[in-house]
Amino acid sequence: MTTSGPETFPRPLLALMALFALAVLTLPLIFWFRLEYYEVCPVCARVRDVQDWLIPFTRAPYYTFATIEDSPLTTRLIDYGYVDEHPHKWLLVRGSGPGTTDIMGEGLRVVAGLTTPSIAPFVDLLHQHTDPATEAYWFARMTHPQQADFVRNVADRCTKETFADAGSFRKRLAETTTFQRQLLTFRLGRINEPESRTPPRLLYQPASR
Repeated sequence: MTTSGPETFPRPLLALMALFALAVLTLPLIFWFRLEYYEVCPVCARVRDVQDWLIPFTRAPYYTFATIEDSPLTTRLIDYGYVDEHPHKWLLVRGSGPGTTDIMGEGLRVVAGLTTPSIAPFVDLLHQHTDPATEAYWFARMTHPQQADFVRNVADRCTKETFADAGSFRKRLAETTTFQRQLLTFRLGRINEPESRTPPRLLYQPASR
């Protein structure tokens, strides 16, 4: 009479089970430890979406995926010859990190003057009805941390109307500018004025430390 020993799992099956258990443990970590954020270039108004896949429990990425897109303002800058070849100065706008961590960067203070839908048609109006000095005034403020919202508010109001000629646009621009500057001054008090450039270029000034 013969007796059989205890049954054993085949080694390939054990290896497969171990790989499955490892995947169950590591996949949540892979998806958890990921940074997702978007950035804006204050020179050309392009935007970049970024995903950093992090080594678990660190901020060191082992893989980064990024896509760059032109904003409507970018197209206008190219059409009018207002942007040259340049290294992008990516400013972090907003994102999220592992878990529910919110990330906010310096770009949050200027993005309104670059990617708001009304900005590109506002530039069209400036180019059509004003002169380079006036364009330079507004371009310098689009990326100014204190004045990006001011530009957006003026653009929002001016682009909702139609203008028969340059005179009517300039009159409305002056009225809207005066009102919005009063609000800005009331809210912030002292306002730092950026230096204008002619011909117009986006003028980015880092926030003071």
